[in-house]
Amino acid sequence: MNACGAARSKAAAPRPEADVVLPAPADEVARAYRVQGWWRSGETFATDLRRGAARHPRRAALVQHHALAPEGRRLTVLSYGRLDLYVDRFAGALAALGVRPGDPVAYQLPSRWETAALFLACVRLGAVAVPVLPGFGVRGLGQVLALSQARVCVVPDVWEGVPYAGPLAALAAELPWLRHRVVLATTPADVPAAASRTGAVDFGPHFLRTPHERGPYRPAGRRLGPCDPADRVCLQIAVRGPGDVCSLVLHSANTLYAGCRALAAPVPPGAARPDEESHRVSYSALPLTSLASILFTVCRPLAVGGTGVLQDVWAPGSCLDLLAGTGAGHAYAAPAQWAEVDAEQRCAPRPLPRLRLVLSGGRTSTPPELLAALPQTLGAPVRGVWGAPELGLGIVARGDIPAERAGRSDGMPVPGLEVSALADRAAPTDGEDRLRVRGPSVCLGVRRENGGAPEATWGRAGGWVDVGDLARPDGLGGVHVTARAHGRTGAFFLVPVDRLEAALHTHPGVREAVVVPWTDAEAGERPCAVVVPAAEDVPPALPDLRAHLTAQGIPDAALPNRLELVGSLPRDDHGRLRRDGLRGWLERLRPGRPRSTP
Repeated sequence: MNACGAARSKAAAPRPEADVVLPAPADEVARAYRVQGWWRSGETFATDLRRGAARHPRRAALVQHHALAPEGRRLTVLSYGRLDLYVDRFAGALAALGVRPGDPVAYQLPSRWETAALFLACVRLGAVAVPVLPGFGVRGLGQVLALSQARVCVVPDVWEGVPYAGPLAALAAELPWLRHRVVLATTPADVPAAASRTGAVDFGPHFLRTPHERGPYRPAGRRLGPCDPADRVCLQIAVRGPGDVCSLVLHSANTLYAGCRALAAPVPPGAARPDEESHRVSYSALPLTSLASILFTVCRPLAVGGTGVLQDVWAPGSCLDLLAGTGAGHAYAAPAQWAEVDAEQRCAPRPLPRLRLVLSGGRTSTPPELLAALPQTLGAPVRGVWGAPELGLGIVARGDIPAERAGRSDGMPVPGLEVSALADRAAPTDGEDRLRVRGPSVCLGVRRENGGAPEATWGRAGGWVDVGDLARPDGLGGVHVTARAHGRTGAFFLVPVDRLEAALHTHPGVREAVVVPWTDAEAGERPCAVVVPAAEDVPPALPDLRAHLTAQGIPDAALPNRLELVGSLPRDDHGRLRRDGLRGWLERLRPGRPRSTP
């Protein structure tokens, strides 16, 4: 029996609610969002793609660099016409697997054109895309599959030495609603296919080479119900919280559209769209399973008839080659990645005449030294940014404000976004408030682990969403984000600190441990393990701790890259750990200087 037949022979599992429909904002609010150009009626990014395929079928929609391909074959350029065909084909492939409008489709894939096409196929079919970051690991993938009740999950066989197909097969036994596992082959052709070894659907024959767009599953004939497709949930972004608890942030095509319009003034219906070539080409170094890259390299380019640029394996040299070769106007990456690009560009400069704007950050801060160096190296303005899965891009640095260079401000909210820290005051304060946001790009709701139905943004909350960070006004009309949600840190992926600390405490050489974020001048914000050794004469070493954490299932992206040994941890009069004091102590330490007591 083949994989499809085996899946159909499973005992009938309860089907998840087919259509997640959450309360919309009041009519006058939604009407204002549409009049101002933030939201649309009846249009999604699949509509943008179809329109682009009709108007300019040969224009590049996606450019992808394949790091593992032979020399001379590493660049794939997909035109609007070709991408539109594949999106139809992928939507038909999903429908052939029994996916219907409202069904969740999970995928944990590298930044490849197939990943972008799969997201757009979900949008076209009316299904809900559930991308999973590679840093979540096997345990995190299982949490997302359980919470989303995904009907289909797509993974690579092996990627960057990490197996995915086998662990997913092991998870499937505990997930009766997961009807199909799909494996995308990334290994050489002479390696036995992981799909056949694990009983999964092979992505190549089923998605790439079967012309489903010609068959009975043609998605154009499927009805999406009475709700405006632009207002329906089409994307669920996974977020980790305290206690390693997972939640899903629910976005519609309209909240995504507002998010991808955040860098420019909104375009009212019928108005001309910007058409400068460089501003239509957008590159992101972040994983394509992150909201930032979905917005930056898929949604925004399609909305303006532009091109998204992808890189499946990070390398600073390839990044610069892509920026130069594609004439990218906008580029987005994490601080650690820009630090590598800065060093590479100094050693082997590439001309970047069309680069207009460089964004650095996300949920992490960018070192001031890096913000000062990049404009000279890349020849373009550089802005630090703050964002969150609940809204995408939220705060953008102004670029020439001393308070930003000194770390006392993160910048201004993007147009259309309300921020609670600025609600009733503009003067700087010593107090901190929970950072809440409201606006057209804010998610429609959040589904929490063991929490039942999703919490609707426009229900009792009145459109306000608490992202968990702390913030205060900077006194200049902007915002200073002073602490991040749940103590999470990390340059590429947010690290759940409590899980790291629990794993550290299981090491026999550790008596006490705390994980504190610190700013690496080259890598941006990274986790540091501050440890009280169980025995002073045989303290644990950083490689030993990293190996122990890896054995405990901690992903490589979350491992600490710094270790500090102390005799005791600082606490206040009530016995509570002084994390802020520890972070300040770490920032004051310099290599080669005596260690003071924290």
